[in-house]
Amino acid sequence: MSDSPTSGHEDTHILQPLGPKVSAAVVIVAAGNSTRMGLAEGERKPQLLLEGLPILERTCALFNSIDEVSEIILVAFEDDIPTFEQWTVDKPALDKVRVIIPGGAQRADSVRAGVFWCSFDLDVIAVHDGARPLTDPAVVLAALHTARTKGAALVAAPVHDTIKESDNGRTAARTLDRSRLWAAQTPQVFDAKRLRELVKLAAEERFCPTDDAALWERYEKAISLVPSDASNLKITTPADLAIASAILRARRE
Repeated sequence: MSDSPTSGHEDTHILQPLGPKVSAAVVIVAAGNSTRMGLAEGERKPQLLLEGLPILERTCALFNSIDEVSEIILVAFEDDIPTFEQWTVDKPALDKVRVIIPGGAQRADSVRAGVFWCSFDLDVIAVHDGARPLTDPAVVLAALHTARTKGAALVAAPVHDTIKESDNGRTAARTLDRSRLWAAQTPQVFDAKRLRELVKLAAEERFCPTDDAALWERYEKAISLVPSDASNLKITTPADLAIASAILRARRE
């Protein structure tokens, strides 16, 4: 029998108060084409089972379990919307989903659409990958509170591999200083009012970053880091799905 959707974080830290309670919305982006998963026709990555539960259900369960999160805006591939609407009826993990909207042509378009569906009485808005279901709730809380005090927060993991830079894709030209490198993850969290302003400004300038922290870097300043680790992986390939399964099994054991 599969574990319940709220039991995927058995090994996480006891969540300690980090200050006055912060109110948050989460925009979960699950509108990609999933081309690198090598799926059969009709298969969709958010619906793939991870240890008995759909990936997206596990992701929603993460935020459903955090009191500071008052609502989830789900940005989905249009063909998936009827399925996810039914999930909001059948699956308690999606209780906080306020609306499901179709994604845009680029990730930045999907994020912008989701941001403008968020309620206007919240402190912060978090943006999270639908295919990143293993985030530690303690890390989420740290990011929410950091964004409230610093304006923005980026969950990221220090890079342990030696990273090479190539000019032509065939030879390594330079070795980067890994002590300065961080792998960006999600959630990425921002002051709600300012994020609305930034996504609008980026659209006007046709700036389409691959992650939302780049908005803060471009229009504001350096963004505060919230350390995470490699277990907060985004499921992109079949190998990632196998690794995620192993992580969940290890957490249960």
